[in-house]
Amino acid sequence: MLLIKVQEWLRLGRIRGFPYRYILDPTNICNLRCPVCPTGLATIGRERGSMDFDRFQKITNQIARYAYRLELCNFGEPLLHPRIFDMINYAHQRKISVMLSSNLNFFDQKMAEQTVTSGLDMLIVSVDGATQETYEKYRVGGNLSRVLSNARLLVEEKHRQRSQYPIVIISMLINRHNEHQISEMRQIAKTLGVDAFTTGSFLVDTTDPIQVKEWLPIEQSWSCYDYSEEKLENVCNRSDLWESMTINWDGGVVPCCWLHRKENDFENIFKKPLAEVWNSEAYISSRRLFAFGGPKVGLQETICTRCKGKPSYMKD
Repeated sequence: MLLIKVQEWLRLGRIRGFPYRYILDPTNICNLRCPVCPTGLATIGRERGSMDFDRFQKITNQIARYAYRLELCNFGEPLLHPRIFDMINYAHQRKISVMLSSNLNFFDQKMAEQTVTSGLDMLIVSVDGATQETYEKYRVGGNLSRVLSNARLLVEEKHRQRSQYPIVIISMLINRHNEHQISEMRQIAKTLGVDAFTTGSFLVDTTDPIQVKEWLPIEQSWSCYDYSEEKLENVCNRSDLWESMTINWDGGVVPCCWLHRKENDFENIFKKPLAEVWNSEAYISSRRLFAFGGPKVGLQETICTRCKGKPSYMKD
């Protein structure tokens, strides 16, 4: 990790060492139809599917020496994967910290038991409203009562097994429809007995005025955007080019978790080993865009050439 941090500070193009954080999408299939999500809008630009367990094992075997954290989620609902708990346990046995985020609409007592025994370190439960009317504005097709009941089921199972893990966090993405319910949602989380409650900023395609008006909260303090700016812009974490790797269910590797279209893949980890993917022409060229003294010409033009750290959400 220290080696990577030093090379990130130096903005090197070719890296010694490997990323310590991995985002791996077990599936890009979801049971909800969230209106500001490429999966919910069916604009994901990649075939729907789920990663085979044996392929997951091969990836895990490659990253185990370097991985500090594995996030088993991105554009799908991870609990829909039939072997998600086997995946968690396989990574846990290799001493990798595992986190996933879920809408928790698909859950039962057996899954609660497996969640605790699998070795999962953290579960983030997305609950974007304190009433069904507000919640389903974004989580289209979801049922708030079921989600809260499932969260309570998991908390009770942790107590039954006398386990501190997984850490259960209720997360609320603040938008124009729910910004008045933050205190109420915080109290619900406290009543459930989860470990923490957190809020997150709502991201939109800033070039779409309809999305901006529909979803961004009125109170700027709950937003990640500066409303005084003439042009609102998204800003991604360019550190991802040095610190993390995002892997889709089909093995496609992209430079950050914003990207979902297959056409933007750098490489495929099923076809090339980690070392070749991490120092591919696409990765090196993309890192050079953020070199000291300004962008340097790379061997290959990538999505990062167009994005430059300011992605248009859902379009890139």
